[in-house]
Amino acid sequence: MLPLLVRFQSVVDKIPEEVLEKLPDDIRQQLEDGVIDKIPQDIVDKLPENLRDSVPTGLIDAASANPLFAVIGVLALIGFGYGIVKSAMKAIVFFAVLAAIAWFFFLK
Repeated sequence: MLPLLVRFQSVVDKIPEEVLEKLPDDIRQQLEDGVIDKIPQDIVDKLPENLRDSVPTGLIDAASANPLFAVIGVLALIGFGYGIVKSAMKAIVFFAVLAAIAWFFFLK
């Protein structure tokens, strides 16, 4: 546990003090607590221009800027929706057959 704590403390130590002061309190607290180890790209974009350049590029989480993740997310949602519709159709067919059999025996 100690090496993990030291790793996250060194991440905060790599960020210049003037950048830390401009970060939102919740982001700074998450960095200090070790919840996150990189500054989100949208937070870096909100910093003044002169401070953006002083943030080390290795400490910026650019995952949200990658369009591949958006495509994968959309495909996952489509697959999830397809799975739900497919399961619903199976249930509809099963209960329709069950209703037809029950109706047949009821009328007999």
